[in-house]
Amino acid sequence: MGLAVLCSAGLFIRETPLWGLAEGALPFSPYKTIFFIGWFYLCLYSVQRSDNSPLIPDKYRYASNVAALMIGPLHLWVLFIAETVRKVQEGELTWGEVFSHVLDTIMERPIRNRPRKTAQTPAIQLMDTSGKRFEELYAKQLRETRDRRIQESTEAMVLSGITQRATDILIDPKDEAEYTIRFRVDGFLRVHETVDGKLCNAMINSLKAIAGMDIAEKRRPQDGAFRARIPEGDVYFRMATSGVLGGEKLAIRVLDQTHTPMGLNDVGFSPEQVKTLNRIVQQPQGMILVCGPTGSGKTTTLYAMLQTINFQERNVISIEDPIEHVMPHISQIEINTKAGVTFATSLRSILRQDPDVICVGEIRDAETAQIAIQAAQTGHLVLATLHASSNMAAMVRLMDLSVKPLLLSSALSVVISQRLIRRLCNYCKGPAELSQSQVEYCRQNNVDRQTILKANGCGHCGGTGYFGRTAIIDVMYMNDRISKLLCNNQLTPGDMKQQGDRSFTDALRREGMQRVLAGKTTLSEVKRITANLG
Repeated sequence: MGLAVLCSAGLFIRETPLWGLAEGALPFSPYKTIFFIGWFYLCLYSVQRSDNSPLIPDKYRYASNVAALMIGPLHLWVLFIAETVRKVQEGELTWGEVFSHVLDTIMERPIRNRPRKTAQTPAIQLMDTSGKRFEELYAKQLRETRDRRIQESTEAMVLSGITQRATDILIDPKDEAEYTIRFRVDGFLRVHETVDGKLCNAMINSLKAIAGMDIAEKRRPQDGAFRARIPEGDVYFRMATSGVLGGEKLAIRVLDQTHTPMGLNDVGFSPEQVKTLNRIVQQPQGMILVCGPTGSGKTTTLYAMLQTINFQERNVISIEDPIEHVMPHISQIEINTKAGVTFATSLRSILRQDPDVICVGEIRDAETAQIAIQAAQTGHLVLATLHASSNMAAMVRLMDLSVKPLLLSSALSVVISQRLIRRLCNYCKGPAELSQSQVEYCRQNNVDRQTILKANGCGHCGGTGYFGRTAIIDVMYMNDRISKLLCNNQLTPGDMKQQGDRSFTDALRREGMQRVLAGKTTLSEVKRITANLG
């Protein structure tokens, strides 16, 4: 039927004299028709390309689509040239590959680069330690104010701390009208933002509520904990508040468990040290002591050694404050002084649970030190940390905690002292400008001066020139010389500490220079770490 209609229409056109056309002529040009149809589809294709192009900001996308609909292929050609030039400049494409790139682009389907607005789970969900979400705990105030700004600001601040690799989040009042939020990244504090006093007080109250603290109490110090759920996993936080001049101060320790603990190779030990430590960790008894100030990576080293243990054959129990990484094959006990769970009481109790390996998060008092030393002599391997400036200073510190030198010489297997040093950012490090004396030193010692780098700073590292940290380590294995030194009282504790600190400083400088020559850190960073050691 459709064909008959078309034939009738054709006869009507041919026989009607009103058209004024010669016999056999068409009333329109087929070439123009094909051109306009092709132009129409090219315009639609240009709109599709324009709508999905990453080169066009969202606020100009509507105008770009209208332009594509009007001028079609011209707009498409401009977009294509701009995208090709961008890829060549960024190194994704060479000029020799441009022709093949043209063919591939013509043949491929447009890829949607803009995310579609669909219902997605939030980037972060704050909750208390039991799993109750922020909205459930703080819903009353949110309903009263009808304003989600408090929740969004709190979540954004915590999420920024996680994404920027912060180990601590500090909220300090400058005065009653203004608060400063700072992140500690790679051991240094960075100012994140300055917040209005009223908004920040509301943020502090929301964090205190979710951490199980008393919101009404603003002068007395309080402790609490909460966690956050992000796509990578759960992140735990320990929070402490204190009333200060101008308001309330908040300190939040970030315990990011989304990353697996480092191994001994990743911490900073040399291959020879890793081999020796692996052998010592397999021994049935003895004590491995890790020393350093707060924030020197002692707990990270403990976790690295624990990972070398065969958990199927050995019963491992740890006492920590707080638990920084959950290890499923270890029985982990968290200190709670309010409930009477201390290092000493926990250590006494776990000795009755048939442990093979005991991990003590920190030796703080004489009772804990004596129980740990005795356990190391009675068929248990003890891993522990201690605040001390060097290896010899650690033994002096244990003697100060009423541990007899004879027990030390028989119980200790290894003493490890360490410091953390910042690593250079791989994206912006470059050759360092050396002084004449440094150039002469490199020449005399056959050192390639091009291997000595400096920190420049870029967006990846936050303008610091450093990204991440590694440990420089001094390992002391107990031997007959050190045992005689302890048992015969040849040196006073003061002399032991002084000599130990001097030896430790020299060892760290050697380790640091090796990292400098390997292009992993800078001379100024090594000087910063070792300048105050002696």
